[in-house]
Amino acid sequence: MLRPSARHSALVAAVFTSAALLLSPPVSAQHAGDVQITLNAGKITLGGNAETQFSTGYKIYEGNFGDLFGGPHKTDDPGFEMEDGTFLAGQQLWYQASSVLKFWNGSAWGAPAAGKTFTIEDAFGGQTFINGMGVTNPLGVLDAADAGGGIHTHIDFLISNAGPVPTPVGAYMVTLALTSRGVDGMSATGYQDSDPFLFVMNHGLSAANFENAVHALAVPEPEAYAMLLAGLALVGTVARRRRKSA
Repeated sequence: MLRPSARHSALVAAVFTSAALLLSPPVSAQHAGDVQITLNAGKITLGGNAETQFSTGYKIYEGNFGDLFGGPHKTDDPGFEMEDGTFLAGQQLWYQASSVLKFWNGSAWGAPAAGKTFTIEDAFGGQTFINGMGVTNPLGVLDAADAGGGIHTHIDFLISNAGPVPTPVGAYMVTLALTSRGVDGMSATGYQDSDPFLFVMNHGLSAANFENAVHALAVPEPEAYAMLLAGLALVGTVARRRRKSA
């Protein structure tokens, strides 16, 4: 299991052990686009309205910067939802960021502009920073399960506008996974971590152009198509030869 940072250990011990979190409101109705979380044979499993990346099998969740009062660079969607009875009361759901920030420039996925950082603010205000070089502070707390064992939470996501160049219009992508902790924020729960998944966030693209960015992840590239077709042709040739020799 993942180990919490010292920063989060202190915060978790101080806050999540309080009875107030255990008395939080019940899970709200599911929201379209949120990450739906279940347990499958003890593994944290992801569902909801998501496409799948062709090359990795990772689920793709979509969001849009600029739908909060925080301004054009901020959002709190997608959220995270877990039905009652999934966790034990007080057990915690965490995220872990990995890989680097990717940018869709309107025609291809690549590196973001220098100085651009995707920031995730966790339930305690701790921040994870993801840029074109890597990740700083990869672990963060999403929420603790309520008295019924469910979670519905939204945390803030921000694309920075630091540096002399304004944040380019396009789509921004980060890779996350979900893990868990006990009520104390440090002990293991015995649940297996989720598979990685992608957050793809729109910044100023039209709806159609943003869907092009997601579509580029969800379908194979031409080179992959060529390899697939070549493989199928080879299988067909071998099958025909076997039938003739039988």
